[in-house]
Amino acid sequence: MKITKIQKIGKTPVYDLSVADAEHYILKNGVVTHNTGITYSSDNVWIIGRQQDKVKDGIQGYHFIINVEKSRFVKEKSKIPISVSWEGGILKWSGLLDVALEAGWVKNPKQGFYATYANPDDKEPIGKPVREANTQNAEFWKPILTNPKFNEWIKARYSVGKVQMIQAEEE
Repeated sequence: MKITKIQKIGKTPVYDLSVADAEHYILKNGVVTHNTGITYSSDNVWIIGRQQDKVKDGIQGYHFIINVEKSRFVKEKSKIPISVSWEGGILKWSGLLDVALEAGWVKNPKQGFYATYANPDDKEPIGKPVREANTQNAEFWKPILTNPKFNEWIKARYSVGKVQMIQAEEE
């Protein structure tokens, strides 16, 4: 089939067609179409991975990684870490260490220790380096979370731009 004419018709709803047991099929007007499947018609597709949070006595919860495969709200291919304990549910500070390390606002100057920085380019930390267990509190996170530049980095890293997807054209 050859395209003979393109005509602007304005905004028109489109639909995802699926036919059982057929990958593609021919419509009445001769147009060949293809099933897109659930992934293409979904607003969000998140794949969740899970690891056990082990301690000496057994398992105390799970560490989850949410892999954003498709989203209208979060940048695709983002990885969101979250830890959940069986005693307290979602841990308040879970995931922040991974994110802040990626951004450079937290660095590990020596193995097993973490320090906060006022800016990723700084050479000297705000305070003394602490062990990972001592990062799970407001004292460690407040200098970073109240820094507007860190908040801007988070927004740029994870959010989808807030621009109109289709601009109206003037004729």
